[in-house]
Amino acid sequence: MHQRLNWLPVGAALVAMSMLAACNREREAKPAEHKAQPPAMPAAPAAIHDDGLDREAVILAALHALTDAALGRDDAAAQRELRGRKFAVRIRFGCPGVADPDRSWSYDAAQKVLRVKVRSSLTDAALPKSDLLAKDYQGSVGFVLGRPWLLGAGCPAGGFAAAAPDAPAITIAQLFTEADSRVQRPRRDYALTRPIDPNQQPGDGLDLIVSGRLAELADGRPIHCAAADGAPACLVSARIDRVAIENPSSGELLGEWGTGASPQ
Repeated sequence: MHQRLNWLPVGAALVAMSMLAACNREREAKPAEHKAQPPAMPAAPAAIHDDGLDREAVILAALHALTDAALGRDDAAAQRELRGRKFAVRIRFGCPGVADPDRSWSYDAAQKVLRVKVRSSLTDAALPKSDLLAKDYQGSVGFVLGRPWLLGAGCPAGGFAAAAPDAPAITIAQLFTEADSRVQRPRRDYALTRPIDPNQQPGDGLDLIVSGRLAELADGRPIHCAAADGAPACLVSARIDRVAIENPSSGELLGEWGTGASPQ
């Protein structure tokens, strides 16, 4: 889960210059003179290029953490590779015939406007039950991924639309301590009103895009999984720096928010 840097040393180039002078036949030929150029400096290593973890990568990392927790294995070394990694996770919502109390959109045909509402879906039911989370944190903002068996964001078709949406529950969230700045906390609620033509309605739902960097919890791991009354639950700890809403059908960005910012 990490990238290696390859050094590409540049060998020193030696340029030989020879001069042969003969004053006359009685004098010995002068030996060739060689001047070596100073060796070139080795090339600097390429910068680490990290496009970030997408939905699939975050889900697979959570499932690995869940497997290790369920089998009693220590995954501290594996999770160390995740700390500070960038991520951008897409969560599809507003699919036809699928209700979501935390994310919805509606179209006002009279005014020809699209209205979208999204709020933090983080509840006690979505958090793993543990002393780690109970003792060290006082608040949180987060979003349940929904249908973690879908590695890509989309509206399930046919009988899959009615399948259990959150088994296991994977939540990406920013948790707060008393020392954390309130100004740097992400918002809990997001809403926008956008004028659009009737033929531009999002027939296949909208994408909520949550991005930032993974952040370690109090035990040094970014992901914490535990058993719950129903399906097990995993929390992916993050520093959320951007929340956006996009129409996947057109690729149009409908709204975006930075930390503590108004919609753009």
